[in-house]
Amino acid sequence: MEKQDLMLFNVHGNKKGVLYKYVGWSNGFNKNPTRWFSLGNVEKLLEINENAIEIIKNKLKNFTRQDDPDKVKHALLHSIEKEKIQHTSICVGNELISEFIEKHNIFKRLKATRHKNMNEIFNFLVAKRIINPTSIYNSFNESDEYSTNIFSSKNSFYRLLDIVHENKDQLLFSIHKLVESETKSKLDEIYFDSSTVYFESFSREGLRVPGYSKDAKFKEDQIVIGLACDKNGIPIYMKVFKGNTGDSRTMIPFILELETKFGIKNITIVADRGMSTNANIRFLEQRGHNFIISYRAKSGSQNFKNWILDREGYIGDSEFRYKETEYESNWKNKRFNGKLRRRIVTYSKTRAKKDREDRGILIDNFRKKQDKSGYVDSTKMLGTKKCKFFKQISKFKFELDYEKVAKDSEFDGIYVYETNISNISAEKIIEKYANQWKIETNFRALKSFLQIRPVYVRLDEHIIAHSILCFISLVVLKLITYKINKFYEDYGVIDHLSEQKLINILSKLRERVDINSKTKEIIKRQREDSKTIKDIWSEYDLIKKIVIKK
Repeated sequence: MEKQDLMLFNVHGNKKGVLYKYVGWSNGFNKNPTRWFSLGNVEKLLEINENAIEIIKNKLKNFTRQDDPDKVKHALLHSIEKEKIQHTSICVGNELISEFIEKHNIFKRLKATRHKNMNEIFNFLVAKRIINPTSIYNSFNESDEYSTNIFSSKNSFYRLLDIVHENKDQLLFSIHKLVESETKSKLDEIYFDSSTVYFESFSREGLRVPGYSKDAKFKEDQIVIGLACDKNGIPIYMKVFKGNTGDSRTMIPFILELETKFGIKNITIVADRGMSTNANIRFLEQRGHNFIISYRAKSGSQNFKNWILDREGYIGDSEFRYKETEYESNWKNKRFNGKLRRRIVTYSKTRAKKDREDRGILIDNFRKKQDKSGYVDSTKMLGTKKCKFFKQISKFKFELDYEKVAKDSEFDGIYVYETNISNISAEKIIEKYANQWKIETNFRALKSFLQIRPVYVRLDEHIIAHSILCFISLVVLKLITYKINKFYEDYGVIDHLSEQKLINILSKLRERVDINSKTKEIIKRQREDSKTIKDIWSEYDLIKKIVIKK
């Protein structure tokens, strides 16, 4: 686009004698100029500064119509302000997050944008998501309460979502490289799962559609997020799916993207029984990946269930025991595909107790809804998560199914693992699967600490961008705590920094500052003591030394 000189001109208001100053450009002789934006009432501009018009005219020479109009408007209005020193208290915990992001050039690797301050807004939104998560709108309104150097409008904050979406592949690749460089670990094992994220709206469109909710939000629209972490528990990749996508249907497209974008081959994938389908397992076999996936014992053949319940062949004692079998893997047409699988069955007395208690809770909840005849009206079953111990005896009535209760109790304490790894022991397979909690804690952190839901943006592009910003915040949070705890471990320090403690420290770090209201420059700063965290600054200085080590 050809550059055109900007001009300042008057526009008469509706009231007689009222003039407004506009910025725009000429369209040639005897034609009205194009209005770009208004600077407001001329009289009010002169009240701010008696030389306002001359100052704005000179300042306008530094810009062209290729610049961000919000940025230009802010700069012009800012130029006529007179300096004042503002005394206030600000949160400075976001500085650690910003420095960590800058150290790895996460945003700076993206293609250049004409919109200014985007790097600063990106850093701030990631830090804000960690320290005190809020909507984009509230983050903009609260930006002055933090140590930032952002001179942008609310629109620029939303514009960042477009930039994140346009550059999502590069951002996710940069995050992958960041995890590699900070953990110095080979990616040979990942833990995968998916979960739902709901919205504060009821508009069925794009990615937002109803589906089974893991948050018990059965009326809201939602999306599904696939997430994987490495053996250190650090997230490595995420993908957004439509809200009605079943768990088992997320694995194949997710793994294909990992292969395509990161060149991943021959890794071990650990997943829970929600991913245990023949389609998924055949896919992993064909792609040359190892897998450890839990298997639904009660959905197996009768012969397999009889084998599980047969006490013969178990190794162990009354507290914990296991046995295993090896069998041929078949194609869809039942032909042998040349590969073998193992099923490892375990019994745990502790798990048996939990299974009984969980079933008891469901039965007790059902009994509380029963009428005098022992029936439950169908309207009272709405929102009930699990109905597997109840049977419908008419269109409007349910009763407890004692036969199902008895059959379910036979498998108390039983857990089954399916794998194609043949060169390690059953104990090692069980040990590897036990680390599945690491992906579960990542989802908990996304939903609690980082408050990925509810989602307040509407467009699909913004939904994906919001999810990526939350994912990046999760990676940064996990990496910082990982580095600190690794440092403690290497130096024999008997201490552990939890994510919650790190968030508490960063949110409580405050300084008394003197700020030039015109330039936003911090002239003077003084650390404030925390009333709730003793020696907060000593702890922070150590954290910063570990995390930002060059």
